[in-house]
Parts: sequence; structure tokens; C-alpha cells
Amino acid sequence: MGARCRCGSEIQFHFDHLGCIQCGAPCCLTCSYVLESAAYCGSCAERILELPWAPDTRPNALLAG
Repeated sequence: MGARCRCGSEIQFHFDHLGCIQCGAPCCLTCSYVLESAAYCGSCAERILELPWAPDTRPNALLAG
């Protein structure tokens, strides 16, 4: 069994541990948005790329929702 991302998804391989290029938040292939080799967390994807459906996976946002 592999490690778990903060979103709850299992991460089997070390190279699947990603980080948001904008804020540095850790994310995985499940909760990140990868565009042209750049990974963004849900919060930054929503703000920068104007994706209103992108989930906000920041720890405080998960508790508030």
C-alpha cells in the first residue's frame, strides 16, 4: 500500500507526489490540474485558470465545506 495524499487518494509512486507551481501546496494526480507540465492545486486552478468547478483542497477549506 502506498502513501496517501491529503485529498485521500493513494499514491503508489514517489514521482506522483506533485506540488502546485503557484503556491507550493502538495497534491497528487487526482487532486491536481496539470497543464503543459505545470501542476496546480484546486484552489490555484480555480483562481488562475478561472475553473469554478475545481475543488478547493486546502486543509482549512476542507474543514469549512
